[in-house]
Formats: sequence, structure tokens, C-alpha cells
Amino acid sequence: MSPIKPNPAKALLRNEIAAKIAALTNEEKKRQSQIVYEKVINHSWYKSSSRIALYMSTENEIDTAPLIKHIQARGAAAFVPQYAGGRMRMLHLETGDEQTMPKTKHGISQHGKDQSRDDALGTGGLDLIIAPGVAFSRSGDRLGHGGGYYDKFITNLRLNPETAPKIVAVAFNCQVVDMVPTNEQDQKVNEVIFAE
Repeated sequence: MSPIKPNPAKALLRNEIAAKIAALTNEEKKRQSQIVYEKVINHSWYKSSSRIALYMSTENEIDTAPLIKHIQARGAAAFVPQYAGGRMRMLHLETGDEQTMPKTKHGISQHGKDQSRDDALGTGGLDLIIAPGVAFSRSGDRLGHGGGYYDKFITNLRLNPETAPKIVAVAFNCQVVDMVPTNEQDQKVNEVIFAE
């Protein structure tokens, strides 16, 4: 299989969005993150889910720390990505893990190789995935960071439509655009939740 050639339209959009996020003040990021948090915790898909995958946010993403706390406080299970050997697994986030997780070269916190945690797909699957990304269209097209990890993970889950989880993306307002360039590997999300 030949590697996918980089799409110049995707690269351009990634740069445009990065510049827009960089222009947001910390207060504005907090304000939008709070609105998105309220929308997520009041969403019917979230309320009916007991096994939820989400990402450990960086300063350039919607803050997911309050969502993680909310999931755990209501007795649901939170799962977060671990990237290793070219694949992504969703591992159970136990209380206190956030303080001990090493950061990747991209500044993302994830479980270390020595931290043994349940893999969501080996222990009952997922009800909901709260996905990151760079840009989204209102119709659910998603532009990721270019690694294809989420696209591969979601493709695999959607092989069985009976058990496939709902997938929502959370975004700053500036990440929602009219059109996102996509190819056949790109997976749509069911809904994009943003502050507007």
C-alpha cells in the first residue's frame, strides 16, 4: 500500500486554524471551553453513555479536564488515547493518572508503557467518543492532525454498526469552517459541539 500523499489543502487549513487558535486569549479559550463543557454534559448521548473515550487536551484545544472529572464523578469510565507502534488504543483513565502520565514529543499526556490499564475495546467497547481535531464542517467532516489515528480507530469500530459508538467533536468556534478537504480514509463525526 503506498503512503497517502500529503494534501496541500489540508496543510493550508491546518496552518490557518493554528494561527486563529494562537490569536485566542486564555480567557477566551476558557470561556469557549466552559460553554462546550455545559453542552456536552447536557447532551443526551453523553447522559446515556457509561464508557466514554476522550482526549487529554493541550493548551490549543478545548479543555477536557473538567469533562474527565465529570465522567469520573458520575461513576462512568473515561478512556484516553495511548499512541504506540503506529496505533492508538483507548486505555482506562484511573483517578490520579493525570498526575503521573508522561508527555509525548507532541506534548500530549498518555499512559506510560509500564502503566497497565484496561483497553476499552477489550473490556466492553465504547458508548461515546469525544474526538479532537484541527477543523470541522457543520456536517461532520473532520480534519485531524495528520496521523490518521482516529480515522483508523473509528473505521475499525464502524465495521460493526450495531456496537459503533456515537462520535462528537469539540471545537473552538474558529475551528468550524464551511468546507474541510477530505479523502476516502477520513471519518465523519456524528456531531460537532462548539461554543456558538
